[in-house]
Amino acid sequence: MASPEILHEQTGLQIRRNAKNKFLVVHLHYTADPMKRSPEWKAEASAGMPPAKWEKEYEISWEALYGAKVFPEIITNRENIVLKPPHLDIGRTQVCWGGFDYGQRNPTSFHVYTIIDGVTYAIWELYQPCRNIPEFADKMKDCPYWEQLRYIAADPDIFRTRTSNKFGMACSVADLFVEQRVTKFIAGNNDEATWLATLRQHWAKVEDPTFRIFDCCPNMIREFESAIFATMTDRLLATQNYREGIADHNNHALDDNKYFFNSKARIVSRTIKLPNMVKQFSMRY
Repeated sequence: MASPEILHEQTGLQIRRNAKNKFLVVHLHYTADPMKRSPEWKAEASAGMPPAKWEKEYEISWEALYGAKVFPEIITNRENIVLKPPHLDIGRTQVCWGGFDYGQRNPTSFHVYTIIDGVTYAIWELYQPCRNIPEFADKMKDCPYWEQLRYIAADPDIFRTRTSNKFGMACSVADLFVEQRVTKFIAGNNDEATWLATLRQHWAKVEDPTFRIFDCCPNMIREFESAIFATMTDRLLATQNYREGIADHNNHALDDNKYFFNSKARIVSRTIKLPNMVKQFSMRY
């Protein structure tokens, strides 16, 4: 296909002739106006506008609202966020937590997290459809950090979804896991805005991110890399404030990560109070 003929080109303005039908096409960018080329003008014009909407309306990027990355940090700063071997040694006394998102046809995502020196790490994953709860529960319990888990922040729906056990008695999905001795579930929190704010804080410092992922968790890494914002139509944007929201697709590891971070796991120092041996064994005269 023949390239268009460029008739005129300057900062912010290009005029070209379509080689096939000879139509003239004018591409006019705001920087054609010398008064609008300063960083100060851009900062004022974009104030209060979502970045993706700015890209679409002012930078003339028509795909801006259709695939804006939620977590560009994991692409631009991958070498500091995704950790390759040798990984940190997770000792047998290290406290861990879990995140869990349930699915039958879709993957069930179970990840193990720990906190060391103020840095949170995702260190282990189980990611596959849960078509048989006893079998999946056995795989969860085969996790090398199972005994170190303080709790597993789980999809709150598993406590509400009604099903029946092998005796035909009504129960929840969580109850079926309890029958398999998976008893560490707590109901997760679905607050996406809080979770997004938390992740942005963890990844704010390029050289020192405080949430990192072992490369033995490839499905979590893939979901973070591919997560995009859901779109809002121009009609909705005209009557509502822009709301950030992740497209509900291939987000199972992200959901279990959300449940974990929203549970606000923290290391609690324990004060061991020793008995007063002098008082206990002192002789009375």
